[in-house]
Amino acid sequence: MKIYLRIVSYIKKYKKFIVFSFFTSLLFSIFSALSIYMTIPLLKSLFTGSQTQTTQTTDNLTGIYQNIQSAFESYLFSGSKESAILKISILILVAFLLKNVTGFFHSYCMQYIEKGVLRDIRYEMYEKINKLSVRYFTQEKAGNLISRMTNDINNIQSGISAAFSSLIKEPLLIIIYLLLSLSISWEMTLISFAVFPLTVLIVSKIGTSLRRRSRRVQEKLSELLSVINETIYGAKIIRSFRAEKYRNEVFRKENDEHYRLIIKSSVTSELASPITEFLTILAGVVIIWFGGREILIYNKLKPEEFLGFIFILFQLIVPIKNLSSVSNRIQESAASGQRIFEILDYPIEVNDAINPVEYNSFTKDIVLKNVSFYYNINKYILKDINLKINKSEILAIVGPSGSGKSTLADIIARFYDVTSGEILFDGINVKDIKFSQLRDLIGIVPQETILFNDSVKNNIVFGLDNVTDEALRSAAKNANALEFIEQMENGFESIVGERGLKLSGGQKQRIAIARALLRNPQILILDEATSSLDTESERVVQAAIDNLMANRTSIVIAHRLSTIKNADKIIVIAENGISQIGTHDELMQEQSGLYKKLYEIQFNSND
Repeated sequence: MKIYLRIVSYIKKYKKFIVFSFFTSLLFSIFSALSIYMTIPLLKSLFTGSQTQTTQTTDNLTGIYQNIQSAFESYLFSGSKESAILKISILILVAFLLKNVTGFFHSYCMQYIEKGVLRDIRYEMYEKINKLSVRYFTQEKAGNLISRMTNDINNIQSGISAAFSSLIKEPLLIIIYLLLSLSISWEMTLISFAVFPLTVLIVSKIGTSLRRRSRRVQEKLSELLSVINETIYGAKIIRSFRAEKYRNEVFRKENDEHYRLIIKSSVTSELASPITEFLTILAGVVIIWFGGREILIYNKLKPEEFLGFIFILFQLIVPIKNLSSVSNRIQESAASGQRIFEILDYPIEVNDAINPVEYNSFTKDIVLKNVSFYYNINKYILKDINLKINKSEILAIVGPSGSGKSTLADIIARFYDVTSGEILFDGINVKDIKFSQLRDLIGIVPQETILFNDSVKNNIVFGLDNVTDEALRSAAKNANALEFIEQMENGFESIVGERGLKLSGGQKQRIAIARALLRNPQILILDEATSSLDTESERVVQAAIDNLMANRTSIVIAHRLSTIKNADKIIVIAENGISQIGTHDELMQEQSGLYKKLYEIQFNSND
């Protein structure tokens, strides 16, 4: 219940709409009951055409009702039978009109609240995802995140409706219909509501089962979306390796399992409504039998009142059925809410500085002191790293695959916090520098270029405001990208496609370089961008990289060792730490060193 109450807490900002919704619910219930109640005088005018004389009394609730009924019938039947029918018809029409008008405004208010809450939660989730560390995304499936931000959020809508529509409107309808039915015959009313305890017990059992099944359905849907996401992303690989049949089988199994779970959940959910309806009809049958005896044998009930009571009883079926499903809807919402709050409550590993030091310019050096880092506590990726990177220096990082090269660059950029030790920028701990100021200092060009399904311009100016056309063109020119951009159909406004699929590898890399150049970072982290390019593309991109690195402190993760011969300093990462450090010439002189071994393997020479 705590989870559901937390979902409901998002409604607080819509207080005015809640109050108005309650007011319209009350009016809707009154006019609904009135539209049904008017059938009693209508039937009376058709059966008898006259006012029944009643004894005026005020000794109890029934007496008050009889007095009101007597005055009302005096007005209706004061003229001819035709006049009475006309008055009743007009009143029924007005009652139904007001019922529908108030019903519309109630529904509008609820839609405004429900959709607003979904919007607020979805935005809060998106904000939280953008605060989570990179580590989170290495552990979580993309399909699972997408499922939580779409299906789970949509699922909680019914729970919101249950709380502020069904739990307000339906009880009001039931109470007003109940008061009407009590005024007609308290004996038949008690018979009709004797079925409630059994209904509540059955529905609560169904609801408990439904919550468990609903969570399993959402988890399986997340896995299904992950398969779809991987299939779209890996379309070329699937076809290259003729793995369509294998992937079809993987999807078929996940899809069949999701179908099996959702059928079980649907069966459980659908049970509540027919059970409630059957029990209500059972009560109705008993009432018809009892009421018939009251009319035909004991003459205690007027025929028009009995028929009116039957109309009221069957009108009660709808709100009772809706109310019986509230528990199920709440349980389903709670199951989805639990998955949503798992993200919203996920701890933020890398937090912005609480009392930041003002730091706008890199002037001296970056120092790593006894830095260690691990993803899993028993397996260090980096251990006891000590390193100094001077301003305007080009530092190259080399080493075998999986040695921690990219991780070292990531902790300098503070995508992760170090497990122990500290990283100092000009003597200031990186944890004391605001994210915004740190990100302004550092520019990153990754090996796998990340482009968004947007225009070339928006991919270059990404995250910046008020960029002039002159600055944009200058960045593109220095990245050797201006020529091919201007040859595109819409120039800078051309859409690059999902992940930049409309561009070649070299073109994507040059747009990424233009993006970095536009920010004019003082520190550059470069995960060598030419390793997967052909010779011609590599030449053009390397020229753009040289422009980017000019007069900047550069940290280069090297895959092709030929590109780092001119680096001021090269470090070799192996066995969790730095095994060698020096220039290219110095490292090549160490005959047993790892750098020389890697170089010779790569170029198959002894140079």
